[in-house]
Amino acid sequence: MKSGMLALLLGAAGLMATSSMSVAEPYHGAPRTFLFNPSSEVCFKDTAAYKKDPPYVIGFSNAGLGDSWRVVMLHSLETAAAAHKDVIKQLIITDAGHDDAKQVSDIQDLMSRQVDLLIVSANTEQAVDPAVTRAMERGIPVVMVDRRVSSDNFVTFVTASDTMMGRLFAQWIVEKLNGKGNIIMLGGQAGSSPNEIRTRAAMQVFNQYPDIKILDTVYSDWSPVKGKQVMQAAIAKYGHSINAVWSAHGLQTPGSIEAFLDAGFKPGEIPPHTNSDVNGGMQMALKYHVPMLEVGYPPAMGGTAVEVALKVLAGAQVPCTYEINAQIATTDGDETASIKRDLPISEMVVPNGPPDMLVTGGMGADYDPKTYKVDYPQ
Repeated sequence: MKSGMLALLLGAAGLMATSSMSVAEPYHGAPRTFLFNPSSEVCFKDTAAYKKDPPYVIGFSNAGLGDSWRVVMLHSLETAAAAHKDVIKQLIITDAGHDDAKQVSDIQDLMSRQVDLLIVSANTEQAVDPAVTRAMERGIPVVMVDRRVSSDNFVTFVTASDTMMGRLFAQWIVEKLNGKGNIIMLGGQAGSSPNEIRTRAAMQVFNQYPDIKILDTVYSDWSPVKGKQVMQAAIAKYGHSINAVWSAHGLQTPGSIEAFLDAGFKPGEIPPHTNSDVNGGMQMALKYHVPMLEVGYPPAMGGTAVEVALKVLAGAQVPCTYEINAQIATTDGDETASIKRDLPISEMVVPNGPPDMLVTGGMGADYDPKTYKVDYPQ
């Protein structure tokens, strides 16, 4: 077992809040990706062909529950289904355990059970694509959430804009480094759409700056433990020549910071890091004076996927990409020309909260994943 801060980050078991904790208000505005989109045309899908009378049977094919973010996303989805018992007859949930073949089989099974709609969070973009395409070809509408497939063979994709996150993270790093420096790309799960899209978007920024060098790309599988391990190897190889860490999410960020601490980096010496959602990364940034940009990727999108699914079954038009948004925060003094914050990290962090708490979870102050239960239609 790992010790110190990292040990507290393992699993969803510690992901809990108490009523005494103060959590920052979520971002309630319209998605910035929509408001600042320069295109005069925005893609919408006509769902009239899927309109039918309730009650509905909805299937949810989940990639897996391999990290605390996915636990909260699932609970958000179940909560939304419970709130719509009047129109949802049954919600059938499958868990692929992050195995592509199992998820393909799960989707086939859900189709055989005559679901009216499928919600899918794909394990990897390519492998699950044919199964999702088959569902659409059979007239079963598919709503993707968090993770999409490589083709556009679905009705809509509920997300918080992986592209925006990847670009914001990269632009912030470029401006913090004044356009010159060496970067480690600390990815999540190779092949998953959040990782791949965020990485591609980041490279669109980095490639514009010839004095920005990507030293290495390493993968954490969204784990603080593996994040620490791969960063220990990177630090052993590159040492103080690492000028910033572009992290695809906050799940692995605390492991990276701990790797720098174990390597002898003192407070104020650890290079800038990016973070999403995870309380522990923000706690460590404040404690060890690590410059940080936080861009949320709220697991509350699970509940949004249910709301969008009901719109599809009601025949309402929906955007091809249904984006939600979250707060943007930085440590003090670390805004840049392009990246302005909604609030400081010192106001977004829950100082006495568990390190693996997701501050963007949207489940309320009394939420505890260990004991959470909701009477959704099964």
